[in-house]
Amino acid sequence: MTPGELQETLSRLSGNRVLLVVTDNRRRMVSVRRGGPGFREVRLQRIFLSAPDEVVRALAAMAAGRGGDRAAIRAFIAEALPAGRKEAEKRSPTDPPTTSTPGMFHDIHAYARELNSLYLDSRSTADIAWGRSGGGRIRRSIQFGSYDPVRNLITMNRRLDRSDIPRYFIEYILFHEMLHEVLGIGERPDGRRDIHGRIFKLMESTFPDFDKAARFERELVKRLDLL
Repeated sequence: MTPGELQETLSRLSGNRVLLVVTDNRRRMVSVRRGGPGFREVRLQRIFLSAPDEVVRALAAMAAGRGGDRAAIRAFIAEALPAGRKEAEKRSPTDPPTTSTPGMFHDIHAYARELNSLYLDSRSTADIAWGRSGGGRIRRSIQFGSYDPVRNLITMNRRLDRSDIPRYFIEYILFHEMLHEVLGIGERPDGRRDIHGRIFKLMESTFPDFDKAARFERELVKRLDLL
């Protein structure tokens, strides 16, 4: 399929005007950016030009804001680009996992299972992993956790695996990312993405140590040189 044909198909199936950008980027295989009402910019790695119909339909659903069958997309990526994915994972400390071990001080898998059972009705299915250890100079900002919807992966910044980082803060970051998975990304009336909408904030506030964790995060950000 040519880029033009894929763009036309995505526009027809999603009900939006799609601008397709085909890239050679193996770090970010799929992204959808909302412009004005009814407009989407879809950036795809060129392997998707040979995607089967079910994957194209899943991409169209993402462009329509319906989520889509991300399992089908992940399976297609794994089959079409098995070796390239390892290179694609050489990113920031919070992005790719290098191990699924619990951690030196915090068992994030046990934390996630408990959070999922207590607060999310076991709806979270994402894999949980520590990211790579950071190196070099300390940045002026830091990402404590991230959720990758294509790989259905929550990655925690390995710098948080310390004895002086309280469990409730690790759980707070985990819960935040699990909510991204469970709730997905909404859309505002103007067509812009609504990442932390009203429902998200309401559910996040149900975390028992929400206020304490938010205060700890503010203090931690002020002393990033300690991480």
